[in-house]
Amino acid sequence: MTARDITGEFVNAASKLKQGELVKDEEFALFEAVGALEIMDSKMDSGYLGPGESHFEALEYDYDVMRELQPEEVLGLMDQLLCYEMAWHMGHPLSQTLFTSIYLDKLLWPVPKSFDEYNFHRGDAEARLENERKLPLVHLVLRAYCLGLVKACDLVNKRITHEYFYEVGSNVFVSTRNGVSDAAQEEDFVPQLYNRSLLSEYDIGPVKKVLDAAVEYLEKHGDGIDDNVKRALIDRLWLRNHFLEALNKDVDAVISRDRESFISCQALVSPIESSVAYGNPNLDAFTLKIQRKLASTIPPRPMVTISAKTALGFLKRLFQDAIDMHEILDYTNPNDLRVCIWTIASRKPQPGIYIRCLMQAFIVNEMKILGSQSVKRLFYDDLKDLVLPSSTLLRAENEEIEVPSDPRFQIHRSMETFVTRVAHPFVDTFRTCCLNRSRVRRALCHCIVEWDNLQIEAEELDTQLQSLTGEIPLSLENGQSTYAYPLGSWVYHEKLNQMQLVFQMGFELSIYAPEELGGIYWYLAHLCSSHQLHIERIQAFVHAESRRSKRSKASENSFERTLTILNRHSLWLIATETFAFGLQALYVFLDRHAVLPHAASRTAYSSARLRYELRMKPFLPISLPELVSYDQYEENATLKGQSDGDLLKRASKSITDARKAWEAVLAQGAFATTQQNGSETVRRPAIEADWQRNTKDSLRACIGASIAIQIATKIFKTRASSTPINSKTSASLPIKVEIPDVGSPSRWHDWWVVPRISEVGS
Repeated sequence: MTARDITGEFVNAASKLKQGELVKDEEFALFEAVGALEIMDSKMDSGYLGPGESHFEALEYDYDVMRELQPEEVLGLMDQLLCYEMAWHMGHPLSQTLFTSIYLDKLLWPVPKSFDEYNFHRGDAEARLENERKLPLVHLVLRAYCLGLVKACDLVNKRITHEYFYEVGSNVFVSTRNGVSDAAQEEDFVPQLYNRSLLSEYDIGPVKKVLDAAVEYLEKHGDGIDDNVKRALIDRLWLRNHFLEALNKDVDAVISRDRESFISCQALVSPIESSVAYGNPNLDAFTLKIQRKLASTIPPRPMVTISAKTALGFLKRLFQDAIDMHEILDYTNPNDLRVCIWTIASRKPQPGIYIRCLMQAFIVNEMKILGSQSVKRLFYDDLKDLVLPSSTLLRAENEEIEVPSDPRFQIHRSMETFVTRVAHPFVDTFRTCCLNRSRVRRALCHCIVEWDNLQIEAEELDTQLQSLTGEIPLSLENGQSTYAYPLGSWVYHEKLNQMQLVFQMGFELSIYAPEELGGIYWYLAHLCSSHQLHIERIQAFVHAESRRSKRSKASENSFERTLTILNRHSLWLIATETFAFGLQALYVFLDRHAVLPHAASRTAYSSARLRYELRMKPFLPISLPELVSYDQYEENATLKGQSDGDLLKRASKSITDARKAWEAVLAQGAFATTQQNGSETVRRPAIEADWQRNTKDSLRACIGASIAIQIATKIFKTRASSTPINSKTSASLPIKVEIPDVGSPSRWHDWWVVPRISEVGS
């Protein structure tokens, strides 16, 4: 076979293709595509041997793990291993991180038959004791650290694989007006162990004994080691010890609010940070050759290295998140629990995959919520707080009725059936918050359809229960009467919340192009308006039921509590709606004058109608609320018929109203209640601080939007006074617009894309 280099010809031919044009040979099928992978390519073939390279040179390393190491070298190796461990926590595979360590390879392979055989040199007991006597820093101290690290990885892997997570497969790119944006990591973790055992057959007891022995040796026989280095080695061994204790606690033990192990770990991070400089890294102790011995189907990949500063920063956040996460265990009501979970999961940077999986275990384990509440109790509490403050549907005595003809028996049977139907999707509303941000939005898009079907079932059940409860319809002002439909109302409330989150997380994930922002903010405001009307409907029925119910202290408290929670929802919706309307008007003004970034570079493959169809695709199967047609959307989103001056006035007024609403939200506090079953006050200082910070960021975004509108108004009036501007040909308006990226200091809140406006030339 004669090979010919066609690189130049291929590049020349590809350069003549238009963007979006696809060339496909009908004869080039999947079989040919797989066959095109080059077997003898070092980038694709892990068994490839280079010219003059022997099999031994390719697979074996010449590093001697039996050689003596200085204390500074042992310290450096510990820090290098910690960096690779944290890189694994961040989502990189073991083959590119910890399993590049020659010491770990010798420790784990071949698979030992007993715990004592987990050693750098396989031999009998006498040989191991002799190694510890001659080279204690290697075979006692470093071995103990490695065993603690391996067991920690085993416990982390078990916790993550028991919960919802997404295995790393690829980086998914988010579509934007320019093709693709930065990679949005939709995967969390790589659980693959490559046929290596991570001490899974042993508990932490033997490992802790080895760690204690290593600490004892350093304290008693470490006189020849520099005091700073010796203290640094002991700190790292203690960190391994406490970390194992923290990871080993099962959910029941964690539910007991024992977070001392994580607090002990956190206290050791600062001393370790200050002693990193004492270590000497040993790059020769890590090699990619080990990848060729791992049970893997993927081609060779480079090592993933992170700095000690990055690794320790990640570790410190992990411990702090674990400590703060215990604040969710004080159950008060479902609304407060949602706030706690969402606040912790929304931290920047987002908590690591282990913390989010541990929080899933906190939320539900063996069908118990927070270790004490049943799913049914959680569901009934949510119904009581939102739509049924005092109802026969939720009374506990219904369970004791055994006469089938009794309405209470039929009510109990119907409610039990509904609880069974709603339990899984309801609990998933809490667990979904623990996914990474990209997956949260994707999961919401999928589960909205299920909630739409659930609403139909709930309303049918409401109709059946009306006669059993003897419900009195509410007379409206137009003379018509209607029933409360409490179960359907509750489901609709949940569905509207999820739809709003889909839009708001789209801003957080930078999904929308600048020219779309005005329309998307209008649709968000439209959803909030529909939701506000729904809340007002629920309030009307609660008020009516309150007037009809028997007066008692318990019932008055229940109605007052429900109305308080409904008012909180209402105020949040008003703040979101007015802010969205303000930004809509501002972006419509900027779009009219063609000053938005990249607005002039729209390709022939995109149009406003196509973009609208794409954004609304998750809501096509939804029966209620009805999807707004594109023509109606365009008319409302572009504010046709309003002049530029009216747009700026509208934006200014809406932002002013939004600022007042967010100030009221902030004044209300994070939670609807701070009492637990009428007992002592529940305090959640870390979560409350995060919630206040997030709400203040929304308030800061309001202030920033107000300033942007003022600048735009000033430039517009100045230009209008000198040269009349035709709104259709106003590209000459001297405005410069910058859209801050997510995470930048000028992006005050991820959900509020406030443009930075300045005058050209200023």
